[in-house]
This record gives sequence, C-alpha cells and structure tokens, in this order.
Amino acid sequence: MRKSQFALLLSLALMLLSGCAAHRSEWKQVWKEDFKGTQIDESVWSRIGRGGSDWNDMMSLRPDLAYVEDGQLVLLGKVNDHSGTETTPFVTGGIWSHHKKSFRMARVEIRARFNHVQGFWPALWLMPDVSLPAPNYAEIDIMEHLNSETIAYQTVHSHYSLHIEDDNKPKHSVSSDIKVNDWNTYAAEIHNDSICFFINGKKTMTYPRIADKEYQFPWPDYPFYIILSNQLGGQWVGPVSEPGQLPSELRVDWIKVYEKR
Repeated sequence: MRKSQFALLLSLALMLLSGCAAHRSEWKQVWKEDFKGTQIDESVWSRIGRGGSDWNDMMSLRPDLAYVEDGQLVLLGKVNDHSGTETTPFVTGGIWSHHKKSFRMARVEIRARFNHVQGFWPALWLMPDVSLPAPNYAEIDIMEHLNSETIAYQTVHSHYSLHIEDDNKPKHSVSSDIKVNDWNTYAAEIHNDSICFFINGKKTMTYPRIADKEYQFPWPDYPFYIILSNQLGGQWVGPVSEPGQLPSELRVDWIKVYEKR
C-alpha cells in the first residue's frame, strides 16, 4: 500500500472514530428561524432574482412565489403566466441570507418538505459570504432532490473536488433515503477537520480534511450564508416534462444554527 493511500485510510478511520455526533454538548444554538411572522423577514432574507446558472435561471422576485404561511416558508415553481416581466417558461421562488446573516464553523439544521414533480430541483445549501479569488471555491449542499426520487443528495464542492485529478480523493457526496412527501430534517456541520452530514439525526457522511492537499478543505476559512431554492429544469434534473404536475412546492418549517461553545 502506498504511503498516500495509508494516510488517507488512517484519516478516514480517525474521522469515523471521532465522529460528528448530532447535538454534541460542544454545540450551542445561536439562531433560529421559525417563520412565525406574516411576511419574510427582510432583515435576514432577500428574494433571489434571475441568474445565469442552472439553479437560478427561472428565479423570479414575484411575492407569490416566496412567502410565509402558517409558520412555514413556501417556495413555489409555476408555469409562467406572463403576468410579470419574466420571459422564462417557468418561474420559481427562492430566498437567501446573502450579506445579511452568515455563520462560521457551524451546524445548520433545516426541517423541510417538498412534493414530487418531474424537473423539480429543491435545494438547501450554503455559500461563502465573501468573494473568493479564483480558483478558490467552497459550497455545502445540505439537501438536493431530483424529480420523484426517494433519496436526497448531500455534497461538498471545492476546486479540489471539482477540478483536480487525484486517485486518493475522499468521497465528497452521498445519497440517502428520506421520508417521501413528509418532513425531514437535514443538517451539516463544519469542523476544522471534517464536514459532517445528517438526515433525521442519522449521520450520512463524513468528509475529511486531508493534509497537504491544496484547495481540498476551504470551508472553515469563511462565513457561510443560507440559500433555499426552488428550481425547475436544468442539466442535472432534466426537463419539466409534465407541467400539469405544477406547482412545485418547497416548504421550510424551521432553521436552527449552532456554533461551538
């Protein structure tokens, strides 16, 4: 066995032994969003406008696509009725805490529910609240779902995981079973030595820091903001082949954020 392979296996074993246990005593809750008001709290959240990426090219600022109802955030995706200025075939809602609320070295938990629509791609994720010079990149996908699958995806992205060839790369994405058409709680923890994911309190993956790998583990270096997005269509999820299934709906019951004591 090569030394690099042994070092990787040893690092992974240490991660599994130390673990990232849910609600460890070192975590203290520092913020909660429970959407108990009648409107989206604009001191924390902004609606997401249309962009040029797959995840936001159907986004609209229309208030009927992102609103609070019965103590829950509701994000919808609809066929475009052309009541506004949008020219896209569909319109979707999303909000983010960009430049308003961010956290560093945190555990983020989100309780959410969504329906199943062909071409629907709901996502709960984190991005750095700073501009990173190329080729730096850091993204944490707490939950992504596609179409009518019975699993959710959880992923870390960096320049290393996306673009650098390395036979010893640790696994950076996992898919796990969820309660279909029901509430599930998704979580991610940012540690100095690992990123850990959970669904409904069960650990699904630990992504370790590997020594001497450039761009491999950028997450502890930055504060992260939260993105909650409803998207229709795209290269990964595929087309919206049955528009009669719309509207797509992503509901968020609450968000809890913990930081180390």
